[in-house]
Amino acid sequence: MDLQGKYQDALATIERLSKGGVPMEVDIGRLIRVPGRQRPLTPEERAELKANLAANPLIHPVTILPETSEGFELLSGYNRTDLYEELGRTKIPAVVIDVPKEIADVLAFYANLAPALPDYKKYEGLKALQAQHGYDQTALSKESGMSSSTISRLMQFDDLPAGAHEILRQNPFILGATAASGLAKASKAGRVDLVVEAVNKLAEAAADEDKKIRFTEENAVAHANGARPAAPKPAAAVPLVVKQGKKNFAKLVVRGNRVTVELTDPSVSPEEWAAKFEAFMKAEIAKGAE
Repeated sequence: MDLQGKYQDALATIERLSKGGVPMEVDIGRLIRVPGRQRPLTPEERAELKANLAANPLIHPVTILPETSEGFELLSGYNRTDLYEELGRTKIPAVVIDVPKEIADVLAFYANLAPALPDYKKYEGLKALQAQHGYDQTALSKESGMSSSTISRLMQFDDLPAGAHEILRQNPFILGATAASGLAKASKAGRVDLVVEAVNKLAEAAADEDKKIRFTEENAVAHANGARPAAPKPAAAVPLVVKQGKKNFAKLVVRGNRVTVELTDPSVSPEEWAAKFEAFMKAEIAKGAE
């Protein structure tokens, strides 16, 4: 609840600072993007927003900081700006708000802390605050409104190998903090390569549009700990049915190296048919020896 309050406060502050500002058309090429400020979208969210922007005018202008010789630093509206570019547009409506850069960084972080923000992006934001202000986890908890246990859980990403971070920066939705904790333990135990393999498998599964690849966070932790995937269960044996007219005469079931014959006609002598099978098999074996 505290975190949700920070999110709402940041949005309210940006709205208040923007209010009264006159939107202006800004060259997208003049916008300065700050790494870490963009909220990631799922493919579905991105497609929906792009379709909306293609069909409708921009209701909420992006927010920017005052112009410098390099251009305008983009505070919020990164996804809208990217999609405007994809749609072939060179200008975007923007409102200037004048706040110190350190406040802008904090506002951008909390404005992105929507409920759907993946754990990895929360972790990146916390790390940025920690680097900027020198916060320890207690100070981070006080500043962010997150509980100490939540911050400790998010900081488990710290112990993942560099290769895993490279994948997660491109695919932040694939791994939550709880599973990251399990992978962090495997990494500390020296199974770095398996951890990177596991994260890569999660990314491959997420990218599989046909959903033929199934690889969960639970699978990832098991893989990183060296667990072999369970052997597939053999398919249920399908009986071969021998008919006598319209009636079933016998059923033959193959299981491994066994053939089981079930005579369904109670009037038939099993001993007699066992002798016939024996004679048939001996004849077949003799043919093979010729």
